Amino acid sequence: MAHKMKRVYIQAGILSIFVLLVGVMIGMWLDNFRLDSIRNTLSESDINFNDARLLNNYFQKFGKDYCSSALQQNLAYNDKIYSAGKEIEKKIDANIFTPDVQQEWRRYTLLQTQFWLNSIELKQQCNFDYHTVVYLSNKKNTTTGEEVNNKVQSSILLDLKGKCGKKMMLIPITVDTDLVVVGAITSQFNITKYPSVIIDEKYVFRGLTMKDNLSQMLGC
Repeated sequence: MAHKMKRVYIQAGILSIFVLLVGVMIGMWLDNFRLDSIRNTLSESDINFNDARLLNNYFQKFGKDYCSSALQQNLAYNDKIYSAGKEIEKKIDANIFTPDVQQEWRRYTLLQTQFWLNSIELKQQCNFDYHTVVYLSNKKNTTTGEEVNNKVQSSILLDLKGKCGKKMMLIPITVDTDLVVVGAITSQFNITKYPSVIIDEKYVFRGLTMKDNLSQMLGC
């Protein structure tokens, strides 16, 4: 009887280990699938950005209506990359096993920074009156209060983007990505508290800023 019970325990243990291993393998497969999906999304965003940039160069050399066409392309890219970022963020939050996914987020942050610089150049060359709004937030080692503030600020800015439309270029940038260019931004604008918002490279709002204050500055 004791021998039979021992065999049952051994079989149960083997089965438990097998189930655990299968669960781990499925989890790793799902994480790799998410990573591939993120890479595809970022590759598409990268292509869209370079497509818009090259089109701007083309119109500068050969086009008669460079500014109007370039603005439309920039607005379209702004919508695409922001939507892509929200999808990537959801996948990153769900990721457990694959650290490489953080590298893809760093790549996304670089794309957003490139978009910001492109928007500044276009605004200067064509005398556009839209506002560049850079939203700086952190993701790592945040307190519950900081997480709440980041979500509230993001929601406020999305509402303003829907209200302002073409008058506002929204550029979200994650600061704790160990990127030199992001470090330069936070140093230049003396950003030490998050969330923070930079408007038109002149006005800096540190900490959670309410909608009325930002709306008044943007005029929409």
